[in-house]
This record gives sequence, C-alpha cells and structure tokens, in this order.
Amino acid sequence: MKFKVAVVTIALYGFVAAASAQEAVKAKKVSQAPEVDGVAEAVWDSAPENVIKVSKIPEKIISTNKEKQKGKYAKNWAKSKYTTVPEVKLKVVYTDDSIYFLATWMDDSKDDQHKPWKWEGDKETGEYIAGKEREDRLSFMFPIKGDFAANMLSDGERTVDVWQWKAARTNSAGIIHDKSHNYSKTAPKGKFSTHYTASGNETYIARVSDGGKSPYKSNKIDPFEYQGDFVLQYNPYVPDAPDAADVKAKGVWENGSWTVETGRKLNTGHEETDSVFDPAKGTEMSIAVFNNVGDHFHAVSQVLKIVFD
Repeated sequence: MKFKVAVVTIALYGFVAAASAQEAVKAKKVSQAPEVDGVAEAVWDSAPENVIKVSKIPEKIISTNKEKQKGKYAKNWAKSKYTTVPEVKLKVVYTDDSIYFLATWMDDSKDDQHKPWKWEGDKETGEYIAGKEREDRLSFMFPIKGDFAANMLSDGERTVDVWQWKAARTNSAGIIHDKSHNYSKTAPKGKFSTHYTASGNETYIARVSDGGKSPYKSNKIDPFEYQGDFVLQYNPYVPDAPDAADVKAKGVWENGSWTVETGRKLNTGHEETDSVFDPAKGTEMSIAVFNNVGDHFHAVSQVLKIVFD
C-alpha cells in the first residue's frame, strides 16, 4: 500500500511499545494557513519532512489475543491480514491559533469503500450482503490524561484524543472521525471492548465519538428490495453537535499515493475530549496507517514528540 496524506492536529492509537527516547517531529510556524483540500500547496515547502517509521503489531500481542479472545474478536485475530506500510512522511505547520499536518505514504490501491451493500442473486429473489471491502485509514493519537503510550494494548489507564481519517466514511464530508479513547483496568459503564496486553492482562477500551455523534450514518435498506448492484452502507455527513466536527480533513488518491490534509484549532475549548496543543511545551503523538484492514491490524509508529519552532 502506498499512501500520501496531509493532516492537522492528529491523534492515534496503535500497538508498538513507546520508545524510551522519543522521535522529534518538527513543526514550522507559518503566516498563512494551508487550505485543507488534499493538495500540498507552496506553504508546505518551508516545513521540514519527518520520516516516521511504522510497523505491524508485535507477535506477542497477536499470540496473546489469539489465545485469550472469544467471540467475534477471536475470529478477527485468527484470520486478519496486517498492514505492512514501512513509513509515513509527515510535515507539520502551525499558525497563531491552528495546527496542520501533511502525511504521505505510498498505496498502490485506492481502497475507498467500506462494507458496501452488494446484491447477490437475481433481482426478484436475491438479497444484499455486506461486502468484504475495507477502507484505507489514517489515525493519530494525542494525550489527554494519564501516561501516554503508542501501544493501544499497553498496560495502564489513560484517556487519549483519537482522530481517524477514513477514505469511505469521512473523506467526502471533509472531516475526520474525532473520538476519545478511555483505557481502563476494570470494565467501564456503557459500551466498551475487551482486549489483552502483551503481558496477558485485560484492557478495556471505551471509544466515544466527540459530541456523541460519528460523522456518518448507517444506510438502513430493505435487504430484499433491489436498489442497484451496489449501495453504500454508510453515508458521510457533518454533525452539528459541538465538538463533533473540529478537525477538517481531505484526502486525494493519485498515481499510487494518498494525500490527506487536516487542520484544527490549537485549543478547541473541549479539553475533556480534545488534546490542547501548546507551542511553548510541545506534545506527544503517534500515527497509524490502515491498508484495507480492520481495527487492530494497522501499522503504527512509536511515541513521537512534536517540537514547535
């Protein structure tokens, strides 16, 4: 997979253990903000290029979850393929009030469909089933509370700001899926998933969409009423809830490469769900790439440190 991506303020999750010595990502201050359209205009020329190594999840985590998982997660761990993208090229610029990221990597296939409804059989007696297609994604993670770790399945408790650009479910809406992930050692209230760390301990993850709304709606169709051979399962839109559409993003795929450009205010005023970017202090982050795979099978960086000039 070859992917080219431009992104602003970013949050992500992953499986690689945090590095003891953090890799610096240099951010350049600019007087004019880039237009978030998936095209790297001249304002990006002055920003240094940071080459970020990413890799698949450690074998210890794979074997532990294969052994301990039950239900649908056991099936996913047993059969899934893994993203093998080796690196992401990342540029960062910022203004007095906003931050922008430009991430690039190569992707030889444009995977911009996600579980579309596909008609099987003839028009009178057939039905729709969910396709096996999985969209390409770019994800970033930033700290909110607790000890930050790039490894999604590390021990400990923390809250992080997670951003996911999704080629099918968010790109046409011009935003990312903005969420906060809460990791705990005990089962929380509400909806959560259970996973296992490399040490075999349970970790509980509650993934909450900012503003209580995701930027796409399920397309509820009659599975036995023919509407065409191919129907989208998810319809992107821009939620009107506060904090749900803070991060603008646009991706363009061309000649075996994605370009995704993203932008957000340094401080959105929603500190419980959004990480605050302070140029005087810098901040930690990590980045993950999904190549036509499900949630737990991306390639992820180590912990990175944004250094503002």
